[in-house]
Amino acid sequence: MKKITYLILFIISIAIMISMSFIPALQTVTTNGGSYLGIPAFWLVIYADGSFGFQWAGFLLNILVIYVIVLIVAKVYQLFYRFITTS
Repeated sequence: MKKITYLILFIISIAIMISMSFIPALQTVTTNGGSYLGIPAFWLVIYADGSFGFQWAGFLLNILVIYVIVLIVAKVYQLFYRFITTS
C-alpha cells in the first residue's frame, strides 16, 4: 500500500471515531447530567451546564484502535480482491 493510502485510512478512522461518538445509544450519561462520548475510550465529556472536557489519552487511543481495525479490513479486502481477480 502507498503512503497516501495510509493517510486516507487515517482520515477515515478519525471520521469513523468522531461519528461513532455521537450515536445516542453508545453515550454514557452520569448522575450529574453529563455525557461521556467515545468508543472504546471516553474522549469527550459534555456537562449539563453546556461546558465540555477533552481527554487526549482517550482521543489518541480511539484513533489508534479504529485505525488498526480499518487497516486490517483494508488488507483483508486487498487480499480477497487479488484472490478473486486472479482466479
